[in-house]
Amino acid sequence: MLQLKRQGRVSCCLFMLGLLACGGSASQPQTANAQASAPKPGTPAQNLVNAYVVLQGKLAKSDAAGAKGAFAAVQSAVKASGLSIDPALQKRIEGAAAHGASATNLANARTAFAALSDGFLALFKSAENPLTEPLTVAFCPMALDSKGAKWLQLGERIQNPYFGTDMLTCGSVEGSVKPGKKL
Repeated sequence: MLQLKRQGRVSCCLFMLGLLACGGSASQPQTANAQASAPKPGTPAQNLVNAYVVLQGKLAKSDAAGAKGAFAAVQSAVKASGLSIDPALQKRIEGAAAHGASATNLANARTAFAALSDGFLALFKSAENPLTEPLTVAFCPMALDSKGAKWLQLGERIQNPYFGTDMLTCGSVEGSVKPGKKL
């Protein structure tokens, strides 16, 4: 029993050290990103980016069922007519979204989200942000077994989709994609 208590304390301490190393604190409220609600329909490009932002918010809330639906929305939005992106990149985004839509748990959904985020970051190197507000590029060094991973979100307050409610504020802002601009 004593051994279990020690292991629990060590795990808790390691969790707290990880949280503090990522810029969070134990006393910060773990609220979800209010900007992740369903956006109004727009252009095909806006719909695609909005679907991604909703997905990021669902993962930040650790909402597995919501994330599954949001992945399906990204998958649908990337197939929309009028969306003019590189066919290879479109296939890459569609594949990552399909993988996430079929994920059976949050860990697999988050792995698919990392691939999807890489696709979106590549997209914004050649395409402009179609939204009227900037997208923040964020990074968590502890994501994907400490390999680290990036994502896009609205607002600069970190809403980590890779750890969700466990470590919501873990990460840092690396840049932004202003409206009408490329990465």
